[in-house]
Amino acid sequence: MRVFPCPLLGTEVGLPDRVERIVSLSPSLTDCVARLGLEERLVGRSAWCWRPEGIERLPVVGSYTGVRREVLDRLAPDLILMTSGVQEPLARELSRAGQPVYVVPLPVTLWGILDNLATVALIAGEADAAFGPLGRLHDAVGALRDILEPRPTYVEIDLGGAVTCGRGSYAYWALRWMGLSPLIPPGDRAWSTPGSSWLASLRPDIMVYDPQPGQQETAESVRDRLMVRGLEDWLERGIEIVVTGGNVLAHYGPRLLEEGLPALAKRLRR
Repeated sequence: MRVFPCPLLGTEVGLPDRVERIVSLSPSLTDCVARLGLEERLVGRSAWCWRPEGIERLPVVGSYTGVRREVLDRLAPDLILMTSGVQEPLARELSRAGQPVYVVPLPVTLWGILDNLATVALIAGEADAAFGPLGRLHDAVGALRDILEPRPTYVEIDLGGAVTCGRGSYAYWALRWMGLSPLIPPGDRAWSTPGSSWLASLRPDIMVYDPQPGQQETAESVRDRLMVRGLEDWLERGIEIVVTGGNVLAHYGPRLLEEGLPALAKRLRR
């Protein structure tokens, strides 16, 4: 038995030397588990965990902020993976109930994603499994450096409502790292709801829209939404609208670095 400190909860979690039964309540942490080659140890997931392919076979333990206790008790996990931010109240509740919860911090930069992958490997008792994936992620980040022109770019993510990234977000660092000039609200917040007056003051060349998974969004539907919001001048100036395949910039697991950002960069370069 190992005793592993969880700084974000201010607690210690008791873990077996080899963690065999993992419940992940975060799509990005599910991504980490899969990239480490430990996918077969996943026994439960959140309703938002729909990658990698085949993950749907696992029972749904809950959503992002709630769990089905009877399912969790039946699965008897060795480890429950959650993230900081909105999941923390639930994580504290589960921890107080004696569940083996570990909270991984939301990454501030692209390199925080690498840190999180290493952390998941460490608490799973498989530190050596991290070195191969970490090398690939390191190379993927390096290949993204300054591959785009520094054009003013506004990013909007659908998280159940319009959200944009700020200086404290990995998405901001990703855009800057690729060479773009992201338009962000004042201050250092990671995420915020864009205000109408602030939006009206912007002069973006590009808008990147990241819908929720499965939403049928197109550049035309986003243009219609901009018209409704009184942003006709963006369209009149010929803004270029790029719609992702969904849950690209909202995802902060290894897939963002190896697949999401390279695909987005390819589209923006076109």
